[in-house]
Amino acid sequence: MGEYLVMAAAYVLGAALLGVGLYLLRRSSFPDWWKGWMLWPLVHVTPQVTHLQGWAAVGIGVSILAISFTPIVPDLVGGVLVIAAMLAYLAGVVLFLYSTWLSRRVAR
Repeated sequence: MGEYLVMAAAYVLGAALLGVGLYLLRRSSFPDWWKGWMLWPLVHVTPQVTHLQGWAAVGIGVSILAISFTPIVPDLVGGVLVIAAMLAYLAGVVLFLYSTWLSRRVAR
């Protein structure tokens, strides 16, 4: 019973991150109702920074979804999903860090 609850939570979190990422990619800006503290690591939010943040959310969401499917697929497919999840997570983290750095650098 406990593992099903964890899997359901992973599906919801992964889908939510995927949805937020696609929303940011489509709109090129963060929603107006987001407060300043929700954008905490970002200083200057530009469309480029928003797109990178969107891709980071997509990468991490896909990573969570891929990991959550591993218990219900055959072992070989599960292994491929784990490798894909690790790569997607790494890409998401790198994009998040790069976009945060871009938002903090001084424009010349």
